[in-house]
Amino acid sequence: MNPLKRFLVESKNQWGWLILLIVALIGASIFEVSAPIFLGNIVDAIVQGLTNGQDMSIIMSSVDSIILILIALYAGHALCTYFGEYMMASIAASMVLTLRNRMSKHLYTLPIGYFHNHQRGDILSRLTSDLDAIEETVQEGVPGIISSIIGIVGAIAMMLWISPLLGTSIIGIVLLGMACLAWTSKRARRVYLRNQEALGEFNSGVEEIVIGKSVIQAFSLETTTTDNVTELNATLFKRMRSASFMSQLIYPLVSFLNQISYVIVAIQGGIMVLRGSISIGDIQAFFLYVTQVSDPISRSSYIITKFQETAAALGRIYEVIDAPSEVDDGTITLSATTTTSHKGTIHFDHVDFGYSESNVFMKDLNIHIPGGSMAAIVGPTGAGKSTLVNLIMRFYEVLGGRITIDGVDIRDLSRESLHKEIGMVLQDAWIFTGTIADNIGYGKPNATREEIEYVAKLAMADHFIRTLPQGYDTVLKQGGDDLSQGQRQLITIARAFLADPKILILDEATANVDTRTEVEVQKAMNTLLQGRTSIVIAHRLSTIKNADFLLVVENGTIVETGTHQELMDLGGHYKELYENYAAGMSV
Repeated sequence: MNPLKRFLVESKNQWGWLILLIVALIGASIFEVSAPIFLGNIVDAIVQGLTNGQDMSIIMSSVDSIILILIALYAGHALCTYFGEYMMASIAASMVLTLRNRMSKHLYTLPIGYFHNHQRGDILSRLTSDLDAIEETVQEGVPGIISSIIGIVGAIAMMLWISPLLGTSIIGIVLLGMACLAWTSKRARRVYLRNQEALGEFNSGVEEIVIGKSVIQAFSLETTTTDNVTELNATLFKRMRSASFMSQLIYPLVSFLNQISYVIVAIQGGIMVLRGSISIGDIQAFFLYVTQVSDPISRSSYIITKFQETAAALGRIYEVIDAPSEVDDGTITLSATTTTSHKGTIHFDHVDFGYSESNVFMKDLNIHIPGGSMAAIVGPTGAGKSTLVNLIMRFYEVLGGRITIDGVDIRDLSRESLHKEIGMVLQDAWIFTGTIADNIGYGKPNATREEIEYVAKLAMADHFIRTLPQGYDTVLKQGGDDLSQGQRQLITIARAFLADPKILILDEATANVDTRTEVEVQKAMNTLLQGRTSIVIAHRLSTIKNADFLLVVENGTIVETGTHQELMDLGGHYKELYENYAAGMSV
């Protein structure tokens, strides 16, 4: 379905207001097309009076009622136009608000893979500039095109009523103008789509500069990065220039046709006046009607190109909205079904996984993590450690086999139930705009201040929080840039502890805290991890020596399993990893 048509169909809750808008615009057009007739009557009265030698005061007194009617008509046109524009502003805002909410909510339902395949800057561009373009077009273009159509039809009808011969000549010019608009609109949408895509790429480039500024400066890549953004900017300039050329292409042609219309009225109308087949007042009315036809055609040239821009923007919006959501057909709540004595038992049963069916790098994977145990996952970078925990969180779907928690296939669990059972702390600390207390309490919105401060103490965050001017009420902005990376990490650790999950996943959770703080955090973790299943990914192998067992991963395969000492005695992959780690620590 055409994006514009789809947008209109999906906005049917606004159709009632649109009908009122059309009524208001029809009223405005009636007032507008009626005025030239009365103005022509005034001109005819003045000409006839002067021809008969009447005094000007007498002539004006004879048309004073017509002047009042004319003023009333223009006032009615102004009021109806204002009412229509005011109402359209509200309609446009409501329609775009609904679309923005749909897109925003749908983003939360999309799988992680979608965001890996799309640039963040492009997604933000769709949520901002694309939606802004849609709102602008709806607010200005819809009433503009409706009033143009009504105005053109009304003006043509009045011209045919006054003089069918002269009116027919003008209709030919109007049809030629319409053909020009149709020709332009067919070529405009592709141009505007490429323009919006270039804008999204440019926004992504700028976002990388803002986010990675410190890295860029550290490696003296300012010139390289600037050149890249300059190239994106040049591409955007070319696309915008093409879009501007397309939007302005029709205007000179329409203006030319308008001038031809005036010439036809002047010449043919003058001949008809000399022959006595039409009055000078009617010619005056004709000139006004030509303006009432030519102005809407000129506006329509701009509006139609804007509609093509909007169609391109809507297409990009609907690409996001139509993207398949994560499959969540699970209906089971884990806490209501588990009957085992130890909660949190995780089992990989002949699991196959790959990011595509043609690239399966985990085959026939079998892992058993007893409830309440601490399992550590180790291996070189890219071996698949984070992938394993992402599968447990069901961020990705397995291609074969199944993963169970307490004997229940995670695909049978609702995602909400699954994620309530699992807490996760990542290496990259995520901080949102809000107070420190809000950030810690994110996983438990009804948490009391006492609970928040308690877990902050356990996570070794209480001390630095109290040194801040507003303590727990300190507002963090821009991802908590005013805090150190380690401080942000402690806040996220406290957040996970407050949620009190049965299963806790720590993916390099202490990678950004200093050694002294890490020791203290490990003490708190040892207390908090009692009675719950924990999965730890860590490059600092000294922190996982006391794990119940270790899983050594290479190329998506579990190559060794056992305790630290067992694996050291085995003398295989783990021993090599540990000795390399120890050698690096001793340097």
